[in-house]
Amino acid sequence: MIKDTGSILIIILLTLLIQGCSNVPLSTMMKMSGFDEGDFIELNPEDIRVRVRSNTKTNVLAANQLSYSYKGSEAFIDDCLSLELIEEELRQVEHWFKEETHEHLSWYRLDAEGVEKFKALQQHPILQNKDREGTFELSIQTVYSEDSPNKFKLSVDLMLIPEDGYFTMFEGLDIDQSPARNSIETCEAL
Repeated sequence: MIKDTGSILIIILLTLLIQGCSNVPLSTMMKMSGFDEGDFIELNPEDIRVRVRSNTKTNVLAANQLSYSYKGSEAFIDDCLSLELIEEELRQVEHWFKEETHEHLSWYRLDAEGVEKFKALQQHPILQNKDREGTFELSIQTVYSEDSPNKFKLSVDLMLIPEDGYFTMFEGLDIDQSPARNSIETCEAL
């Protein structure tokens, strides 16, 4: 009995450690592990939403896109679908033992062109073939604005089905643009 309890505690601690070391919550990894091309084909592109959260006073994004790729022996599909900003909000976050901070929230949806491209992608013959072998990936690509700070925290939530609500793609990712901005400035100086 004691051995079993010790084993269970070790498993719980390892699970918490793995989740704590990752910017992608374990619940998201579990949810997305069952998501496949069939689920993708069933999505309504008008329902898709992306929520971006940062610890800044302004929107740190100049642009963001929903990216889809399929890699298999019989086909390769790689496409980006542009998103349009539909709402923004700035919140003050109160803390007990330190100064207030800010949280900027912005909500996006596929723009008209993105909706049409998404629908066309859902009808692609390779996605209709149930016997294919390949890998499927859905991700978000971001471009930061020129006036965004060098360092900030970023979280991105995705909603594919309104009834399921948002789930977190990544949480509290530390963004440090200093090296990239320094290399761009160096290139521009040449």
